[in-house]
This record gives sequence, structure tokens and C-alpha cells, in this order.
Amino acid sequence: MQHLSMVEFDDKAPLELLELVNKVFAHLDKTHESVDMQKETQDKTEERICGFLKVLGYPADFNPNFCREVVHGDKKTLQHILFWMLTRLPDLQRKAYTARFLVPLQIPDEFMVDEEMRETMQIFRDL
Repeated sequence: MQHLSMVEFDDKAPLELLELVNKVFAHLDKTHESVDMQKETQDKTEERICGFLKVLGYPADFNPNFCREVVHGDKKTLQHILFWMLTRLPDLQRKAYTARFLVPLQIPDEFMVDEEMRETMQIFRDL
């Protein structure tokens, strides 16, 4: 557990703030533990962080500007995200666990050409 004052938080570099958000993500979902923020591309970071925030139900419109602020480590944006997550941690743990089973599968379009695949996917959606 890490204890930060607002002054210490404000002194952190953007990458350190993203790593802090990733630590909270890792607490909620172990798949985020193995991510090396320094080696991950910005596009991959944006997709992963904004995608997980959507799954958690973070109240934002997730427009390109918001996602860019997140990836670039905007202090105000990340402070709001951290506050929102940390004040709801037990609920978000439950949500993150169940989300693994409720997030719809992403099937590439080239596989959806097959009639049997479309029928199987429709059966899956009807469940």
C-alpha cells in the first residue's frame, strides 16, 4: 500500500502517475500486473486503460481527448480516476471479477463471413 500526500502526488511524473493507476488496476485484475508501462506503446496503453475503465463503469464519455489525457498522464484526469476507483474499491473488485465473464467476445469480421459462425455467435448473444 502506498501513502501519498497531495504534494507528493503532484510531484510525480506522468509515467509514474500511470504506473500508480496500473497498480490499482492490478489490485482489481491480476492481468495488469505483468504490464511494463515503459515498454508498452501509447496506443496499447490507451486501449487497455480506457477499456478497463469502461468495464468498471467510469463516468466519462471516453472521447479521444479524454483518452489522450489519460495516456499522457494528465494529473487532473488521473486524480479523478484514482479518487473514483479508491472510493469504490470493494464494488470495483466485484465488478472486475464478474466482468471477465460478461464482456462480449470480439470476433474479427473475416470469421463472421461463415454462416455457421454467425449462427453460433447469435446463439451466444441470446444467452
